[in-house]
Order: sequence, then structure tokens, then C-alpha cells
Amino acid sequence: MKSHYYLETDGQIFLIKKGALWGFPQSRKDLPCPFKTLFTIPVGKEKVIFAKPTLGKHPVHWFHKDEVVGRVDIDPVVHLAVNRTLARGSAKVIIVEKGKVLMVKASRGFTKGYWNLPGGFMGYGEHPAESAQREAEEEMGVRVKLLRLIGIYSKTFPNSGGHMLSFVYEGKRLNKTFKLQEDEIEEIRWIPLRTAIRNCKNMFACAGLRDYAKGRTAVHPCRT
Repeated sequence: MKSHYYLETDGQIFLIKKGALWGFPQSRKDLPCPFKTLFTIPVGKEKVIFAKPTLGKHPVHWFHKDEVVGRVDIDPVVHLAVNRTLARGSAKVIIVEKGKVLMVKASRGFTKGYWNLPGGFMGYGEHPAESAQREAEEEMGVRVKLLRLIGIYSKTFPNSGGHMLSFVYEGKRLNKTFKLQEDEIEEIRWIPLRTAIRNCKNMFACAGLRDYAKGRTAVHPCRT
């Protein structure tokens, strides 16, 4: 498996010319400075070592990561690795009534068959609060008023190299009638809070429920 060294600071990435293409260095001797390894990003059969360089000043002569997108003189491994480093966002909402939390079971997607909090991926240009309200209404037909932000959770996934940020809110429903989005949500159920925490498979939902139960807000990585 080939290794590539991805050095990035303030959005600037170090690339070298390899034939007709600009790409990541594959040898330590081609690196311009010391570095600290942070993550390993799998890209097909290649391994990209994402690292923080140790520099005395900002490397204005390096490529900015936004500038490499779409360029035909950039190694495809660079395109794919840069894409993996762009954080995806999701938003969820905790609705508790009489000690029970409203949970949904997805009929498709990553969480198919598992109990989860209402919510999903944030849309382009969408505030996480707007996303949480939109997803709740789309999935369950319920309009939601958000009361507070419970936590912001961050997780990097070793198998894909992807990075996710998830915003979990506390909210209350504004209408009592449910209308499920049948091609996405198989079932909804009011589940006792402790049971929901114990049985939930989504790490962001679990973290948010735990912080809700402890009466605190949080900005921290998920612990798995």
C-alpha cells in the first residue's frame, strides 16, 4: 500500500510536481519541515497520512485546498483526500414528554433498523437549527420549537476517513399528530430515556441523550 503525506495548515497544502501532476509527497525526504501525524485517510488502496506541519511562518506558496478542486493537473488522490477532510454536518432533536424520548426507526440509510433521534444531514447553506426542525417535520410531520443546544459532537471515522459534526438540540413539538415519511421512517416510538440511551446505535444521538440526562451542554468529541 502506497503512503502519501498530506501536510495542511490554515487550508494550505504542500504538493510536489510528479510528472504532469501535482501530488502529495510519498517520501519523507520530500517533506519541507517536521510534522505531527493526526489521522490516516484511506483512499482506495492508497494510505494518506494527514499531518500538521511545524512551520515558522504561513506557507503562502503552498496550494490552498479550495484551489485544487477540478484542476486536471492535480493527482486524483489529492482530490479524494481533500474531499474527505471537509466536515459533513448533521442535526438532531431530543423531544421528551413524561420521561420518554421520541425516537424514530429508519427504513433506509446508515441507520436502517435502528432507533435514533429525529434528524439528518444539514443542507447546503442551512443553519443546524433549521436542519433539525426541517428533518423533524419531514420525517414525522411534526413542527418543532427548539429550546436549547445540547451539544456539538465531532467524530472522525477511520474506515472512511470522513469527518462529521453533529448538533443535538432539545425541542418540543408544536402539533400532536404524526405523519411519517414512509420511504424513510419505519416507526416512531416514545421510549424511556434510560432505555433509549442504552439501546441507541447512533453515537451522536447517544452522546446528546447522555448529556441531556445529565442536564448539561457539551462541545466535545464523541467517545466510542
